[in-house]
Amino acid sequence: MPKLIRTVDEVMAREKRDMLFVQFRHSLLKRLPPNSSRQQHLAWFDAKGLHYELVAPRGWLEGDPGLFAVYFGGLADPRVADYSAVFETADGKSLAPEEYQMVIITYKSWLDSQS
Repeated sequence: MPKLIRTVDEVMAREKRDMLFVQFRHSLLKRLPPNSSRQQHLAWFDAKGLHYELVAPRGWLEGDPGLFAVYFGGLADPRVADYSAVFETADGKSLAPEEYQMVIITYKSWLDSQS
């Protein structure tokens, strides 16, 4: 049975709040190595009790988009700072930019892009 993958737009419309998404930049045709950045992230989210789901950008039709919505309790959630301390530089850039980047999509900017 096919798996339902929501789009970023569907997540934003449902949540109606600022959201964090992490994009993994692995080739869709290449197998992920053991202990990949993706596996490390998902294990960290699990350990911190964070819900996450695979999502897709608008227009995505098949395969693994490598994009996850991460359901922090908002931008002030202390786990956002914990995440940054483990996976980012002091200015919010990925420690492995060729592999992943966490991004914030504000609800206002998403709404503005819909008109």
